[in-house]
Amino acid sequence: MMGENIEAMKKRELLRSQIDSIGLESLMEEKFETVDPEMGLTDAVAKMRAKDLHEIPVTENGKKLLGVVSYRSIIRRKNLVIGTKVKSAMDLPPDVNPETMITKVAEQFLSSGYRQIPVIKGNKMVGLVSRSDIASIIPKIKDLKAIKISNIMTTQVQTVLEDEPIKSAIETMRKLDIRTLPVVDDEGMLTGIIGIRDIVNYNWNGNRRETTGEISGEKNHVDVKVGAMANEAVVTIAPDATISDAYKLMSSKKVSALPVMEKENLVGIVTMYDMVELIASFAQRDVVYMQITGLEEDDRFSLDVMEREIQNGLAKVAKVTRPQLFTMHVAKHHASGNRAKYSLSARLFTEHGAFIARSENWSLIKATVDLMNVFDAKVMDMKEVRLDKKKRPRKEL
Repeated sequence: MMGENIEAMKKRELLRSQIDSIGLESLMEEKFETVDPEMGLTDAVAKMRAKDLHEIPVTENGKKLLGVVSYRSIIRRKNLVIGTKVKSAMDLPPDVNPETMITKVAEQFLSSGYRQIPVIKGNKMVGLVSRSDIASIIPKIKDLKAIKISNIMTTQVQTVLEDEPIKSAIETMRKLDIRTLPVVDDEGMLTGIIGIRDIVNYNWNGNRRETTGEISGEKNHVDVKVGAMANEAVVTIAPDATISDAYKLMSSKKVSALPVMEKENLVGIVTMYDMVELIASFAQRDVVYMQITGLEEDDRFSLDVMEREIQNGLAKVAKVTRPQLFTMHVAKHHASGNRAKYSLSARLFTEHGAFIARSENWSLIKATVDLMNVFDAKVMDMKEVRLDKKKRPRKEL
């Protein structure tokens, strides 16, 4: 396997150089929308809605960047009333300048959760780069555009029932740190799709009196059902399509997630985030990029042990294929009294491809160990498949 690993490393280095040679300045938008820090949050959301934006930069005189206000920051904050000003709801964005490598910008999208990131020169904003801008390089690179959807899609799809209250969808989005949910009927058939933007746009406007605490699911005076707010015109894709096909479809339909359908069955979901994650996996680094999201404060004491178990698991994987990027999200469910059950979902990129795994356990540490064992088994299966292909006799010409 040593020779094969060296060839895989060379291929990855070639792909990385192809990606980073494109240059951020050729991708970023130099014309962009901003808001003033003294603007009312309601007006800012109205502008975001009108311009189809998930984040909008907050600037002084349209030049000096002060922060970013986003749907994500709004839905996470509590008790922001209608009269709240933008400056009370903004966050500091990642540090990106025109010389930042594309693969590193992709990493910033993963760590921040943003869909658009300001590009800064000095303290002046000179551009705006989006997930879509980063993913737009996929159709330009032969070895990327040929990757099948089935290789990067999430197979265990979280859905929401159309007759559930909207607060159920909000709670699921918050727990899993996702922004889009396929909507299904009682028989599990896909009937629509709902996103965080749909929810914020419905709740946060001048004609309603809710606060963002209510938007966050803590109160809900209007018991709206998911089906009433969901988009029924769902754009889908097949698992044997390429990620280039998916990117072009997302761009033309202006969506960021595609349910993956095999005949009438929902078999997965692919998002713009997945494409950015793929590009981030090629970043040059001395250690594996690792990100864990969703941990609650009272579980952070377990983080050191979790990281050690993950590193042990990655060391096993490294005997077969070199790990590049590892992301994991923790969801906590109080299923029995005060006792919590943990659901872990993770993705591992290696020099031989991507792997997805999930695990559940009452113990966070045991769930982590189980998760890494799943990855180890999947990597070993991949190794056996590759060896089997090598042993097959070549067809005579």
